[in-house]
Amino acid sequence: MNTNPRTIALCIAFFLASALITYTLKTSHHPATGPWLPSLRKHRAHFLPHQHLISAPKVAYATFLAANTHSSSSKEDDIPDDEDGYFVGTRVLAYQLLHSRTAGTNLSIPFLVLCTRDVSKRKRDRLKQDGATVILVEKLNADWVHPGADRWRDVLAKLRLFQLVEYTKILFIDADMLVTKPLDGVFYDEATLTQATGTKPEKLLEDEGALPRTYMFSTHGDLWGYEHPYPPDPNLDYLNCGFFVFTPSKVLFDYYVSLLKLPGRFDPGFPEQNLLNYAHRREGNMPWKPLWYGWNVNWPTEKDWRGGAHSFHAKYWDGDPSHDPVLKAIWKEQRAEMEGYYRGREEGSR
Repeated sequence: MNTNPRTIALCIAFFLASALITYTLKTSHHPATGPWLPSLRKHRAHFLPHQHLISAPKVAYATFLAANTHSSSSKEDDIPDDEDGYFVGTRVLAYQLLHSRTAGTNLSIPFLVLCTRDVSKRKRDRLKQDGATVILVEKLNADWVHPGADRWRDVLAKLRLFQLVEYTKILFIDADMLVTKPLDGVFYDEATLTQATGTKPEKLLEDEGALPRTYMFSTHGDLWGYEHPYPPDPNLDYLNCGFFVFTPSKVLFDYYVSLLKLPGRFDPGFPEQNLLNYAHRREGNMPWKPLWYGWNVNWPTEKDWRGGAHSFHAKYWDGDPSHDPVLKAIWKEQRAEMEGYYRGREEGSR
């Protein structure tokens, strides 16, 4: 029986192709049944950074909510929820980060809300309905720390974020924030790379706690007013802690607590901000690193927004006439959008 030479050649070609595919799979860095195959089938945009973040240890957004954000003559339950600025701000922030089509996460990054135990269960339940992960924390105080404003009485509890060691990186965002563009990329900012703790013997004090071997703390400098250029000056020394990225660490948290036991070690007027400025001072062993200027602006103006900044730090719910009217209008639109979103979702589930 004669065999067609073309048939023989075709069989040899199929055999060689099969052998080549088998060899490629066996020598690849990725297993043939690994998580990369489903991602390829989904044709995800920006495959490599997204896949890296999904397979890496967890990252999160976070904010802080206390009950003591009103005047000393007001109790939390005396103020309607929709008039409680920090609570409303937290809800708007949750909507912006989790659900907004223009500013929300593309990577399903969770949003943590640290609440002191005196925040009402009603408010905590509402935040859970909004999609936030509520974490109850104990207050953190020191007898000698007297903040410059009554609403800052409990802000030192923010430092309990550093106890959340199940997360590799957390972006902390104050509740009084307008977000107009996604912030997911902040976790890839080069300032968020792990740093070795410095060795400056003259800066190591015996009455302070031990420092971690490595750390990561990155943020922006405080602009101290609306008259600033965009991009802002990158050489600012005093950090603003309304927006910062960090790696949780029990050793670092214990170091912060040790500072609270040393009256006068830092100016308590801005309790947590001045503590962090001391701990991460530029000339110290754990200097803070500057993030890309566009992630966030404090003392923001329309110029910053038109320049491409992603988020803006101001209490747009109050009547402060110094606030930029364009940014305040955008925040109010975001609040209305948030309320409509949840109203539609809840009515649709009935």
